[in-house]
Amino acid sequence: MDCQTVVRSTEVRWIEDETTDYEREEPMHRYEQHCPVARAAELVSEPWTLLVVRELLRGNERRADIAKGLPRMSASLLTVRLRTLENCGLVTGLAGDRGEKRYRLTSAGRELQSVVEQLGRWGQRWLDRPRLDDLDPALLVYDISRQIDRTRLPRTPLVIEVTFTDTARQRRRWWLSLSEGMVSIRRTEPGKRVAARVACTPGALADIWLGHQTWLQAVRDHAIRVTGDAAAIRSLIDCVGTSPYAVVPRAATPLTTGVRGGA
Repeated sequence: MDCQTVVRSTEVRWIEDETTDYEREEPMHRYEQHCPVARAAELVSEPWTLLVVRELLRGNERRADIAKGLPRMSASLLTVRLRTLENCGLVTGLAGDRGEKRYRLTSAGRELQSVVEQLGRWGQRWLDRPRLDDLDPALLVYDISRQIDRTRLPRTPLVIEVTFTDTARQRRRWWLSLSEGMVSIRRTEPGKRVAARVACTPGALADIWLGHQTWLQAVRDHAIRVTGDAAAIRSLIDCVGTSPYAVVPRAATPLTTGVRGGA
């Protein structure tokens, strides 16, 4: 199946069949303490819960759209987590088009934004670079694409080919189409002229995205190779930018969490 994502403003569309399997909802872990930290942790510290909240904070309302930012979370577990958040009053479920349910954070859920953002800033400051098994090419391309500065997109459509040099063949090549008001991601050739090509490992692109290296540094270190029209390359670098967390100052001695991704 040709899987394509189209990003318009904050809306993300990715056509893919949804599974309908369900897991039994397990009882929430209880710390049995009066402390508000412990009681809040009972709600949000279960695996995947804060990441589900992260996706909702980014404006994703459909279950399929939420799942795109959580590729290693099973569809059934996502259903369980959404149901738990809804039952706890952090999320409200609304009937959408064609009867499809949409999910939105309540006022209590939206207050978690500062918690999620501060956790991200803490992770960027204190944690070492991503580990090898943290580097999912599909998620990396998707994350970069949905946070591209829409005001900097070129008026004339620009096609960029991204090749990950140490990745399985079916996940190696990606095509990004950038144009005013729209970013699309494809796994198959779009049939249009490629203006620029990027070749690197997922670790090298993640280093640029997270602010560990600049494009110029990565090119000089031969961690990344960029070829094509000079104007297209400048436009690519200008609109892609870096993660919102890239500006966070790094700790002099970050915490080590495992083997990091190579460049």
